[in-house]
Amino acid sequence: MTISSKSLSKVVIMLILVSFNLNVSMIDGQVDFPQRYKVYVTMQNKLPDMQQLGIQCKDRTHDLGFQVVPAGQSWTFYFNPGIINTALFFCAFNWYEGGDVHRFDIYDADRDGGVCDQCTWDIHNYGPCRVTGKGAPKCFPWKNN
Repeated sequence: MTISSKSLSKVVIMLILVSFNLNVSMIDGQVDFPQRYKVYVTMQNKLPDMQQLGIQCKDRTHDLGFQVVPAGQSWTFYFNPGIINTALFFCAFNWYEGGDVHRFDIYDADRDGGVCDQCTWDIHNYGPCRVTGKGAPKCFPWKNN
């Protein structure tokens, strides 16, 4: 049985395409599919006087719920930004001594996309500071209410 060079070329091309499309590897007999790309956003409570930080973050379709972050602790969420990253997560922050609600876009694809995929923010009473990524640290003022 002989295989023509034309048929062999088709088989080789098909194998190459399949290997690129599947991109799987074998680990101890398990098939390991690659993880989807995710962006992690962490907010660290850096308020003075051991104050608790209240956080509520949303995007246009998801409400991540109200979180209470004790002094010196952090809270993290993650999301898949998709092929065209247009993500915008906006948050309201409050603490019990300050009384006011402060707002900030904690992830804005125009500002943070390509800058960090593990975006860590220190939350201070004067505003949030991005402490990871290109150009870090960088502090921002609270948004006007």
